[in-house]
Amino acid sequence: MKTILISGGGGYLGTYLTQVLLKKNKVIVYDEFFFKWLYANRKKIKFNNRLKILKKDIIDVVPKDFKDVDIVCDLNGIPNDPSSELNKKHTWAINFYGRKKFAEMAKASGVKRYIFNSTCAVYGFNKKTVNEKSKTNPLSTYAKANLKAEKAIFKIKSNKFKVNILRNSTLFGFSQNLRLDLVINIFVNSLINSGNITVDGDGKQWRPFISLTDVSKIYEKIISRDELPSFVINLVAFNSTIRNLAFKIVKYFGLSNKNINFVSKNKDLRNYKTSSKNLKKYLGKIRFTNLNYEISNLIKGIKRYKLKSNETTIRMQFYKRKFFNKT
Repeated sequence: MKTILISGGGGYLGTYLTQVLLKKNKVIVYDEFFFKWLYANRKKIKFNNRLKILKKDIIDVVPKDFKDVDIVCDLNGIPNDPSSELNKKHTWAINFYGRKKFAEMAKASGVKRYIFNSTCAVYGFNKKTVNEKSKTNPLSTYAKANLKAEKAIFKIKSNKFKVNILRNSTLFGFSQNLRLDLVINIFVNSLINSGNITVDGDGKQWRPFISLTDVSKIYEKIISRDELPSFVINLVAFNSTIRNLAFKIVKYFGLSNKNINFVSKNKDLRNYKTSSKNLKKYLGKIRFTNLNYEISNLIKGIKRYKLKSNETTIRMQFYKRKFFNKT
């Protein structure tokens, strides 16, 4: 049984991933727990006898935090473009300097593998489909800090310290620490509450997507295969225009396209598709989950936990008021 340390393990992906990895591993969640579900419910989740909590900032990391740790899953950082712009200096302090220091200390402490959670935003906005060999062009503070951290951490890889960079597409799916600022989650929640969807612009802009289920499945594959080398991989299950995505989701709800409101004055200029040359190469064929299955789980979870759009589920709202002390 391996010991996995998940930094940022109390967040949206981390809350879900922790519960997945506990099935076969010991898990240490290293987090300040701004979002409290996992910390508050740590004694109730399955296999909690294998769970250890380190409630602290990554800036305060010390070598003993990595004692007996085999693998680190680094999910740290200010989580999206809007939030990262609120306080650029702090974003750099955490998303680059903090993560770089964390990885260097992990290596020095004998950790064997470091899985770095990054973003496809490092490619910038592009009309062409990008892959791992495409030129990067980060535009936001979030993307720039992630890319610089990627490069610094990948540079310290060795035969005894494998580094795996996972560039996520736009995430979706249910987590008890749900984010309602991600497009599929936003659409599903909006239909539950109002029966309508609002789309910025004409909705013809492209985005890549992947569910928490599939990202966690990929983490499990990497963790279980000690022979895997260091690599950089784009994680993408499918690409879609926002327009077509909205059509599919209203159809699932048994509604029509008349329930979609296109707001032309709020045109979204972002437009990009993502593919991966390395996913199959290193991990074999991935059987991605069905979109309707994920929508069903979202609906059940939102209703069961009575989740609403607020500071807990909208990261921009949280960081604006709580973290950066802005209103």
